[in-house]
Amino acid sequence: MEFIWPLMLWALALAPLLWWGHRILGRRQQRAAGQFAEARLFDQLVVRPAGRQRSLPAACYLIALLLLAVAMARPVAALPIPVNRAAVVIAVDTSKSMIATDAQPTRLEAARRAAQALAEIVPRSTRLGLVAFSEYGTVLLPPGTDRTALVEALDRLQPQSATSMGGGILEAVRVLPGRAGAPGDRPTQLVPGSIVIFSDGVSNFGPNPEEAAALARDARVRIFTVGVGKPGGTVMRVEGQLVLVPFDAVGLQRIAQIADGRFFPTTGEDDLRALSQMLGRDMGWEFTRQEASFLLLAAAGVFMLAGGALSLLWFGRVP
Repeated sequence: MEFIWPLMLWALALAPLLWWGHRILGRRQQRAAGQFAEARLFDQLVVRPAGRQRSLPAACYLIALLLLAVAMARPVAALPIPVNRAAVVIAVDTSKSMIATDAQPTRLEAARRAAQALAEIVPRSTRLGLVAFSEYGTVLLPPGTDRTALVEALDRLQPQSATSMGGGILEAVRVLPGRAGAPGDRPTQLVPGSIVIFSDGVSNFGPNPEEAAALARDARVRIFTVGVGKPGGTVMRVEGQLVLVPFDAVGLQRIAQIADGRFFPTTGEDDLRALSQMLGRDMGWEFTRQEASFLLLAAAGVFMLAGGALSLLWFGRVP
């Protein structure tokens, strides 16, 4: 345990003085009571609580003050917190076909907005990573809970050239926890892993996406695909020529089917919420260094209440 303000621990030196003052005050009260009546008569006039009863409320107050003094020093400790150990990698198609405007304002911008919306819908404890794929897959952010870093990485996406969806899938599998090595070197207990692909479904470069999806399934990774575009594709002008930019929903369905996932035809909010419910969860405990003052304050409050309750029960008053 460490302390942010260790000088505040000097307040603990007041504890012996406070206890000594409590004992002195108790003796004075006894002497004052002796002047009220003779000792043999006083015990019949007043029911005097036992010594332990007289000291216990004060001890509760003293412990509460000690806890408050330690809390003022702002201790930092490794505390167990519940976390979702499952990981999700968002894979975004950044090929040149993603500049098509059949998804407003462009396919790439629609995919970016959908990925940001998904990050807001899933629980904060879910670890999210980001992979962009064009001619090959690139890890822009490993799985983590920093949503600001994810949004910043999404904002940096730019359209590239060819499409290697298979390369993007393989790179996404590699960055998931426990899947970096060869199949024989992977741990037997793997946390749930999922890949969410935002793409128009066209792959014209690199590894076969269906074979990559089969490898993901073998690594116990589910793939969910989200279509970005309209059925039939669209026609756009590229370098002065009209070019058909296709949209392959069948290919996206096939990839999701192979890897035990599901295909979502649109980037609408309803589809994204349904998708978020299908992502794996594996709740556990992890030790994280954080300030523990709130625990000490809570404990101090409990001792304060206990001291007040005992004082009210035994003496009919609360100091």
